[in-house]
Amino acid sequence: SEEMMVFNYARYVLAIAASLALAGCGDHQPGDATGSKVLSNIIQKNGVSAKVVSFKKVQGREVKHGNVEAFELMYEAEVQFPEGYEAKCHDEKGRGICAFLGVNEDRTFAKSEIATSEGTLHFVKSDKGWVAEDNNAY
Repeated sequence: SEEMMVFNYARYVLAIAASLALAGCGDHQPGDATGSKVLSNIIQKNGVSAKVVSFKKVQGREVKHGNVEAFELMYEAEVQFPEGYEAKCHDEKGRGICAFLGVNEDRTFAKSEIATSEGTLHFVKSDKGWVAEDNNAY
């Protein structure tokens, strides 16, 4: 009957709406894809033309500071450097980027050399989603 069809259709629409609501909940925490993008953006913003070739979330935890909800994403990544890139880690300016690159001493990289980087990315929850250190919301 026609009534039955309308009822089934309504149930179908509700099921889709429910799954979309779950997906768009904003509660889903930043994962590998987001972390990789954030790390890439931070590296680029620091003027380094290195590429993030692999990124793995090792651990993540939500932290509350008063009414601020934050998320810490601990990662292991592999970063590929352009030829002759010089990491100047003892330089005040270079220190921050060295931390993201997982490099702790001044060194020059060979062409396409890949270094393993371990670190933590910080996100803060906002009404736009998780805001990362590259100032983008995810």
